[in-house]
Amino acid sequence: MENILTKATPLADYRLALTFQNGSSAVVNMARRVRTLRFARLAPAEVFATARAEGDRVVWTDGAATFGVYCGELLDAMMME
Repeated sequence: MENILTKATPLADYRLALTFQNGSSAVVNMARRVRTLRFARLAPAEVFATARAEGDRVVWTDGAATFGVYCGELLDAMMME
């Protein structure tokens, strides 16, 4: 697992701030995505707020279950906005 991400910070309105190992940063708007089947597990605000960086993924926790998304997928989604 490569440590591409150093930090994932959940923001208001389902936005996610990503900080990368090289010092770059990006903000991904997930508001529309949490209404899709792929990301529906993140719709509860308390679940979205658990976002954290883990290697090359952003990981959320809903009780005992963990849900992860590779940063490349998030960046691709950001480019489609």
